[in-house]
Amino acid sequence: MTDFLLFVVVLGTLILGHELGHFLVAKWRGVKIEEFGIGFPPRLATLFALDGTEYTLNWIPFGGFVRPAGENDPDVPDGLAASSKLTRTLVLIAGPAANILLAFAAFIFAFKFAAPDVDRVLVTDTVPGSPAQTAGILPGDIVESAAGVEIDSFQSLQSAIRDHLGEPLDMVLLRDGERISVRLVPRVDFPEGQGPIGATLGYPPDQLGWLESAKLSIDSIRTQVVAIMQLPGRIISGAATEQETRVAGLKGIHDMIAWASDIDQSAQRPFFTLNIVGVISVGLALANLLPIPALDGGRLLFVFIELVIGRRISPRIEGYAHALGFLLLLALMVYFNLQDFVNPIELP
Repeated sequence: MTDFLLFVVVLGTLILGHELGHFLVAKWRGVKIEEFGIGFPPRLATLFALDGTEYTLNWIPFGGFVRPAGENDPDVPDGLAASSKLTRTLVLIAGPAANILLAFAAFIFAFKFAAPDVDRVLVTDTVPGSPAQTAGILPGDIVESAAGVEIDSFQSLQSAIRDHLGEPLDMVLLRDGERISVRLVPRVDFPEGQGPIGATLGYPPDQLGWLESAKLSIDSIRTQVVAIMQLPGRIISGAATEQETRVAGLKGIHDMIAWASDIDQSAQRPFFTLNIVGVISVGLALANLLPIPALDGGRLLFVFIELVIGRRISPRIEGYAHALGFLLLLALMVYFNLQDFVNPIELP
């Protein structure tokens, strides 16, 4: 239930942020918005009306929607279709841009507050009655050295433990800024899943500055955008794996969020969860920019055609194109969601 609620909150926030981008730029450019809905219809209640826009609360708790006046009819005054090419372009781009900004925020908070310091080893838990607990090791301790050897990875600590099975092992811990020395005897025989000393290990959070975190956030977005842009070529050449070509449906997104939030090392959960949020948000932005009618990218394609040929495509033809595009999207959504059950996404 916790994973499902997190899934609803994450996906709802990303969709609502996308629509809020459209809404704010439309208002800025003077496009009339008939309704801004939180959640999807059917309508639960009208919260209030302001400047000709109804703000509504709807039953299905996934994000929201924006209903501009005259979306496909250029004869509606102050409507979207009646607006200039620049205004329509800005309004259409604003949704994907909002998702990129949300991804940037998710990544920057991940690196600033939750990035793991892989050069240090953190004790996240100890087993009652184990050598670690008996020696006084506490969750939150950072292992600085073992047997006089500096500990800078899981492997270095595990190596020191293996070299002292059944023998006293001196360790230096960092606890609340103070160094503490302990001695324990790693077990030769131990219960399955406990290890010789009975401690669960993880990484402490790294202390990154805002500028470094912002740079890493931009790098993460750039890496994902480049990878997605290169994917068609990799598919054609046969270099892409089956998992790379998979498009996640709702269950797939749920499974990715659940995997991140349920990862064994609790100290790493916020980092992986925020990274998954960033990845999904960038994916939503790029998916909406695909030149498929009914998507933002499809509507931008019609604006581009208008710019090239110097006149509008017939609103009736454009309306049919968006209707057909919507049916295609529904079919693809059904297929992708069925694939999530038939061939689930492989997670680490």
